[in-house]
This record gives sequence, C-alpha cells and structure tokens, in this order.
Amino acid sequence: MTRSRSSVFKGATIRRVSGAGPDPWAGRTYNCLRLGMLVAVVALAFSIVEESRRRGVHCYLGSISGYYYTPVHPVFVGLMVAIGFTLVVIKGRTAIEDACLTLAGLMAPIVAFIPTSDDTHGVCRTPMLAVGHYQADPQGSFFVHASANNNLHAFVFAGYVAVGAALIAPFIRLLRTRSVAGYASAFWMTIGGGLALAITGSVLLHWQWNWLLDAHARAACAMFLFLAAAAGANSWFGFKQRRKKTWYAGAYALVGGLMVASGAGFLILHAHNKSALGGHLVLAIEAVEILLFAGFWAVQTVERWNQTV
Repeated sequence: MTRSRSSVFKGATIRRVSGAGPDPWAGRTYNCLRLGMLVAVVALAFSIVEESRRRGVHCYLGSISGYYYTPVHPVFVGLMVAIGFTLVVIKGRTAIEDACLTLAGLMAPIVAFIPTSDDTHGVCRTPMLAVGHYQADPQGSFFVHASANNNLHAFVFAGYVAVGAALIAPFIRLLRTRSVAGYASAFWMTIGGGLALAITGSVLLHWQWNWLLDAHARAACAMFLFLAAAAGANSWFGFKQRRKKTWYAGAYALVGGLMVASGAGFLILHAHNKSALGGHLVLAIEAVEILLFAGFWAVQTVERWNQTV
C-alpha cells in the first residue's frame, strides 16, 4: 500500500515511492527531471572549458553570459530554457518554495533570450575573435534585437497558452457538474499569478522594450535571489517540522545564506573595481552562484529521492 502525507502546499501531496501502482513511475520521472538539471549544468561547464582549450585561446571570457556570442551559444540558451522549464514544472513542498522555484524558472529563459551586451574590451574576446570563435555584436545588431523580440513574444504567448491549457480540466468539470469543487485555492492563485505575469510581459514588450533590452543582468540577479529564497524556505520548513535529519535544513540555510552573501559581496566589489580578478569578476560570481544552486539541488534530490510531490 502506498503511503502519503499532506504537504503545507494545499493541493499537493508528498508521496513515498513504495509498493505497486503508478507511484514508482512518477518517482522515476521526478528523479530524472531533477538529475537532468544537474547534468545540464555540467554540460554548460564542459562547453565553456572546451572553448577555453582552443588553439590560440587558452583563456576565459569575463562572464558566462558572454559566451552567448561564441559556439557555446546553443548550449547556453538550451540550458537556461531547460532549467526554466524544470523549475516551473517541479512542485515545491510549500507554497513559498513552489512560488520561488516558478519565478526563478520564469527568469531563466529571459536570461537566455536577452543577451548581455558585447563587451568590446572584455578579457579573452580578442583571442576568440582571432580564431573565429566569437561573433562580434558591436552596439547591438539588428539580428540580436530581432531575435530577442521574437523569442520574448513567443515566451509570453506560451504563458497565455499554459494558462488556457490549465483551465481546460476545470472548464470541462464545470460543464459536466456545474461546479469546480475539488480545485484548491492554490490552483486558482497559480492561474491568476500566471495570467498576471503574462499580461505584465505583454505590457513590457509593447511599451518598455528599451528597458527590456537591458534586463539580462536584472533577470539573472532575480533568478538567483528566488533560488536563494527557495533554499531558505526549505530550511525553514525542515526546522519547523523538527525532522530527524535536520542536517538537510542546515544545508539549505547554508546554501541560501551563501548565495545572498556572495551576491552582496559581488555588488560591493563590482561598484569599486569592475576589473577585479583579472576581468573575471562576473564570471566568478556566476560560477559561484551556479555551484551553490547545484549544491542545493543535489542535496534536495538526495532528500527527496524516494518521494514525489
């Protein structure tokens, strides 16, 4: 018999994968999604290292985002979209964690679709140009702007489609039973939040396009901030439940705290010396935040290996 226990998140259930029935398959799918996230991060790291080993290069750009203009481009964009999809799809144990993961997931494609500016004086740019592995974009080319415009419109449209698809089931129930009983308040809050975000995206695309073109860094900071908040929510939930394995809660608190502290330290250092670490300051903070996120995700995957939400 499969056992289950209610989650703090209304409408969600933490299920232990045991016994017969569909739960083992749900568990395998859930675990594969979680492991896929870690594999994607490793793939991006390998792709960047591979470029640094090219004959005539042997250096790194000043930021991971800068690899948008290199052969790493498809891996970078694909990774961010995949991570965004996974963060949105995987449900959190609490409403706060779920909201943070979803919002972080929505930021990830924006980081991919709106590229960072081409730093013409950036470290390692010249050697990569010399070997033909850097597609220069001085002052922002029409193609890059058109690509961002197209991708962001597709992203917002997908948001409207997602909201509409989620409403199909309650609409059918309404037609059959004249009632939508059984759908928790969290479901309607999610639908309302998704619709509000889609509308906000439409407004920004039509009236604040120039502001959006500079939104890469803001979206990246917001993504890591939401991930830190998700780690914090996990820590709070763990200590509140006073479970036997409280070291998980401690690990989440440590990761979330380090993500915030690292980000604050970067902002302070960047304000005083943008060329610190030999021009690799942004690359360093991106790598640190990604590693901390991977640590958070790995610990959570271990903790929830025999569970589905």
